[in-house]
Amino acid sequence: MDAWSLAMKDKSKSHLEDNRSESDDTLVQLLIERVDHMETKVQRSEAEIEKLQRRVLIAEKRISPLDNSHIPWRRIKKEENGSAVDRCEEGEFNDTDIKPEEEYQLPMDIYTIVASWRFNSRPFWTSMLVIAVQIVLLGLLLTDQAQGTAESDIVVFPANVPTIVHVAQALATVIAIMDQDDLRSAIEGYFDGLPTRFKGDDEFQRMTKAQWNFSCAIRFFQGFLSVWSAFVLAVQAETVFDVLLNFLGVKFVSDLDDLAFNLSQLGYFGDQCQRASKCISEVRFQQDNHNKVDESSWTRSWFYKYAHVLGVFGVLAMLLGVFFYVVISQNAGRLAPQVIKLQVAEGVVPFAAVFNGCYAADRKGPKYNRRLAYMQKGFEETGGKFGFCGDIGGEQTWTFSVGSASDPCGGWVGRSSPSTTYSILDLADNTQWFSSDDVLLGNLQMSRVLNPTSECKSFTIDKPEELCDELTLERRIDANKEDPKSTLFYKTFVNSTGATAFTYHALTHPIYVRSSSTPRSFNLIFFTGQSWVLTDVMKSATKGQGVAMQDYMDNDPEFYSLLNSTIFFGSNVTLVTDSVINAANSHTPLGLRWFRIQGQDPRFPYNYPTADESRPVDIVVECATCNNSTNPCDYGCICRADQTCDCEVGGSGALCQQLPWGDTICDP
Repeated sequence: MDAWSLAMKDKSKSHLEDNRSESDDTLVQLLIERVDHMETKVQRSEAEIEKLQRRVLIAEKRISPLDNSHIPWRRIKKEENGSAVDRCEEGEFNDTDIKPEEEYQLPMDIYTIVASWRFNSRPFWTSMLVIAVQIVLLGLLLTDQAQGTAESDIVVFPANVPTIVHVAQALATVIAIMDQDDLRSAIEGYFDGLPTRFKGDDEFQRMTKAQWNFSCAIRFFQGFLSVWSAFVLAVQAETVFDVLLNFLGVKFVSDLDDLAFNLSQLGYFGDQCQRASKCISEVRFQQDNHNKVDESSWTRSWFYKYAHVLGVFGVLAMLLGVFFYVVISQNAGRLAPQVIKLQVAEGVVPFAAVFNGCYAADRKGPKYNRRLAYMQKGFEETGGKFGFCGDIGGEQTWTFSVGSASDPCGGWVGRSSPSTTYSILDLADNTQWFSSDDVLLGNLQMSRVLNPTSECKSFTIDKPEELCDELTLERRIDANKEDPKSTLFYKTFVNSTGATAFTYHALTHPIYVRSSSTPRSFNLIFFTGQSWVLTDVMKSATKGQGVAMQDYMDNDPEFYSLLNSTIFFGSNVTLVTDSVINAANSHTPLGLRWFRIQGQDPRFPYNYPTADESRPVDIVVECATCNNSTNPCDYGCICRADQTCDCEVGGSGALCQQLPWGDTICDP
């Protein structure tokens, strides 16, 4: 190649390099301008980008579990310039200042939602609804068990239970306390106070002390109500199976808050409740003055540090104290019915009505198989007695005997069908009773006496002044004639009143005394509780002729002994009426039929005055005082002001009932 060609080639090459350099500079400049433009645009959109990033973070938390490792610790309700900070900000410390051991979680239940979520949110009120259901169910349970409307006690416990049931009740009480996490968490949360810092959702930054304390209060109330319900049901149970069954029932109600929280996590209560439950399960808390691991730290007082332990054991001690009081009361007989009322109609035993009335628990006397005996009020020594026998032909049963010294397993005259009840009132109304020779006696109607003062007081006649003041007793010779030798009896009440302090019928009805009676020799007509009896001559062994009959009856114990002897042994009984226990006129012997006394029943140790209906006696008991409206004189004779009849036409008798002049025609 010649020189000229080489020169042209070099010139072309130089020109090409100059053009390339200019093109690169232009491209670089364009790129720089574009980058500057983009940076300017990014700077202007920084607020929008930050907002989008927050939305993406929230969306990620809803889709996948929260990774707390990259989230900073933040203060709850941090104050700046006098106002609470709503934005999530880092605390004035490094994350490395918080030890992993100091992190803790709140209980994962609806009470934590109440403590941390805004009160005007759906999760808050959904949680409150579940809590209300818990409290209402427990309240209904206690209301159903409370029987204080008809009893003196608010809660009625059994009269007694077997020892193995007492052991099960004590264990169930301890387990109920230790298993009640709401009670423990409420005490611990209150004394620990509101957490200082958290690592989790922004919602926790709005937690307040008032809302925190409110959550602790309702948590404690529900927990204590659950424990008390479990305790009441356990102590009221009469079998081990009932103890366990009642305990499980209360535990189900107590765990409703945990069940509701788990359902919230699964989305059963909506997306807002689902988010709240997930955030609570992921958040971590820290308390400045709370160290759960370092037991050597005494920055707080000893009480605050162990308040939850003291609280739980305090409640346990209280319930065990009540439990042992109940057990002691049961074994002492204080929880058994103290007074019962027996009402039995005539049946196989014709004189059974004599035992009607009130029976008082004999708490000072012996107990039979940890059960009380019941003595007939007014007849404690010779009256009826209910007791329990643990072995009659291999069966446990309640028995009825006569006399305070009688043995329920030996000298009984009646027994119930097999029963293991500790309270005699637990015997069903259809429980059959049998005599010692297995003769069916029928049913005994028993009821609890709530007010012995009023229910066991003497039978009171509404208008005792309207009763006949004097009776005349005459033996009828034939259909038209009577024995002219009539006997007059005057009415009186013991203590000279229409109502007495005695509880048996002999002294709550009027007693008619023969007009010529003195303490040394007297005849009576009185009511035994089943029938009216006419006594033979009765004599006092201590009183002379100078003592008034009324004073003797009111004040001398011998008179009461004579009445008891007549009622329970048939002593001095001449005649007896048929039973008037169901008759409306049991307060008077007028109009009744009279019989000879029946022989003693060999099945019973006492000879109660009972009518032998195969041997009637034709006597007439009539009112000796007249009344123009209720008891007029016969044959048109006049009733005087002193209630005596003026038999001016020739008749005779207290009411002029004997025919005048001995014939059957009333002469003018």
